[in-house]
Amino acid sequence: MNHTVTASGWAVASGYAPDFPALIAGLESGKLACGSPWFSDDAWQTMRLKVNPHVVADARPRPAPFDRLRKVIDRALAMASLPATALAGQRVRVYVTGSGVRPDIGDFLGYQDRNDSEDLLFFPQIKRLHADSYGQDLLADALLRRYRLSWPPVALYSASNSSLSALHLARTTLAAGQADLALVLGWNEMLLQDILFLGGQDMLGDGQSQPFSAADSSVLPASGAVALVLESARHARQRGLTPRLVLHPSVCCQSGGGSAFTADFRSIAQTLEQALRAASLAPDDISAVLPHGNGIIASDKAEAMAIKKIWGRQGIPVVSYKGQIGYISTCSGVQDLMIAADALLQRRLLALTSRSQPDASLDIRLHADAAPLPLDRPHLLKYGAGLDGSVIALAISACREVDDD
Repeated sequence: MNHTVTASGWAVASGYAPDFPALIAGLESGKLACGSPWFSDDAWQTMRLKVNPHVVADARPRPAPFDRLRKVIDRALAMASLPATALAGQRVRVYVTGSGVRPDIGDFLGYQDRNDSEDLLFFPQIKRLHADSYGQDLLADALLRRYRLSWPPVALYSASNSSLSALHLARTTLAAGQADLALVLGWNEMLLQDILFLGGQDMLGDGQSQPFSAADSSVLPASGAVALVLESARHARQRGLTPRLVLHPSVCCQSGGGSAFTADFRSIAQTLEQALRAASLAPDDISAVLPHGNGIIASDKAEAMAIKKIWGRQGIPVVSYKGQIGYISTCSGVQDLMIAADALLQRRLLALTSRSQPDASLDIRLHADAAPLPLDRPHLLKYGAGLDGSVIALAISACREVDDD
């Protein structure tokens, strides 16, 4: 039996916006995330980076990972009109994305030569660097205990497609009737090793990241957290909630991948076409596309080619907010889906605020620096393209009545 799946609650917290209403207000007002240099000195030159990379400033002191997750969970549950005790049921699944609680490599640099008992006496902070303080499953264990979950959360990490991978698993589980309720969580904190990795991929810049622009080829990294409540339409109705959104079957494709410069437009196009077929929708049924669109010119061009293959030149509105709000690598896919859900419910698509002129040679209809776009068709398409070569796509629709098979 294939059950209809709906999204009933969501929340976000990041350096751009402390909550989802603030995120939407920022997009409506044209607010741009303020990027600030990662290094306070010339250490970036020592580490052979091309620039002192800019990232979206986050709250200081850094919030504890579980505290941030707990806040977004509680807000998402409140939006869904669910108590926290609802997560304790046998037919509930929780998925946590991201690389988990990690040590910052920078924290170790000052203690390389301090390893005897006297050092531990005079520098007790060394104890915080013990392996017991780190691990991907620490957050999952904290969630299990806090919400008295019947099943351990599934922790997964697949680079920039982490949250959409979790969404794919959650939606598939609900559609198969194996659960009634699912919670998809994403959390990411930028650390020095992330900066070094992105710098090694030549993906960092001075804060002028702009998807689908030829003026800059970089991402604007950010930290943050997301929470998304999914449930079967039948479960929603049984508790008195009228479903307003439908998440159609998500489609995954795994190509070679390997770096930011090997995005295959054919794999992207095939995945988008399969997602449309899975939703029983034609290209003309879609009001707009929310792509991966991270600001790297090579992958942006591949995405533009895939979009044109299906919708033609200037054939459909395209919008990516990553240059405006920052790129939370393991959360961005679900964050985009939240924005899409809000757009469908409000029947308008907010334009992105650009930092530079779009690349006209891409020949796509980028919805930028304009009034909100009225949505005359209740269907949007979201996809992500990961560094690992994965492509995940799904359609989301607004509805007045939902029939469950």
